[in-house]
Order: sequence, then C-alpha cells, then structure tokens
Amino acid sequence: METIFFKRIDSSNASTNCRNGLRDFILQHPEYLGELCAIALDIQYKNHYKGVWILEMIAEKQTELLSDYVDHICSSFVSIKNDSAIRGISRVAFFLGTTTKITLTETQEEKIIEICLDWLIRDERVACKVYAMKTLHHLSRKHPWIKDELHLIIDKDYAEQSAAYKAAAREVLKKKQRS
Repeated sequence: METIFFKRIDSSNASTNCRNGLRDFILQHPEYLGELCAIALDIQYKNHYKGVWILEMIAEKQTELLSDYVDHICSSFVSIKNDSAIRGISRVAFFLGTTTKITLTETQEEKIIEICLDWLIRDERVACKVYAMKTLHHLSRKHPWIKDELHLIIDKDYAEQSAAYKAAAREVLKKKQRS
C-alpha cells in the first residue's frame, strides 16, 4: 500500500522548491526517515533516485539524523546503478565519511572506502568521482594506505579525465602533500 509520503516522493520533480519542501518535511518529521531510506534504497522502485535526492539533502543538512540508517545505507551502495542516484549517494557517502556527528563502525568505513574506490575506477560521472576522491582523502587520515591507492588511481586516470576531475585531483594531491 502506498503511503501519502510515498506518493509525495513519487510525484516529486527535480526542482529546488520541490526537493527543499521534501527535505524540510523530513527535518520536521524525522519519523519518516525510515520510509525515505526504504524508498531511496529500493532499486526495484523505478523512482528510487528521487528518494536519494532527499536523502542527500538530509545528509548535508543534518547527517546525524541518519545514524540509525547508516548500516542500511552503506550496505546499499553497491546495488545503486541509476546515474542520478549514484551522484546523490556519492554525496551521502561523502557526508557520512566526513562527519564528526556520527561515529562509523569499521565495517561502515570499509564499505564507504570500497565503494569510493569503485566509483573512481569505474566509468562514472565526474561529480561522483570528485566526491569519492574527497571522501577517500578524508578517510586517509585514519587509514593511511588510502593515500597511496588514491594517488595511483588519480595518476593513472588523470590525462583522460575532465577539467573538473583534474581540478579536484590537484586539490586532493595538494592536501596529500601537506599531510
């Protein structure tokens, strides 16, 4: 049975007003977060990417609200294939991987590291790769082996990538030299 919230997500569009309205609704009614996660992470549902858009905005605005759902989110990274959803979920991974408001388990960190490395290696859009780079760079403070792996991937792919990728790569490499 479709709930009213499900119908709101289903009939939503990419406009800023629409997405902000759904984000604000969740912030005011966090009891719907479970349903939002279920919608966003259900890859069988054709419009799950719309839920990912809102999940991404929640992660950016109040990451700590996702603390009860981190396991489910991290376990779902590998199954998401829709381009629009991948971009959004890469930002969710970034916010989860860089926040100080949630303490990730070792397993959750491993899943974030693994998917970010996958996104960098695979033929993904540049925004996804940039968020993956930034997430990995941040997590390399705790997991130093990531720095070398990240540097190898960036060096290997640098020449074929877009200007946006190259700019992000230079920023990450510059930070790597300072740390």
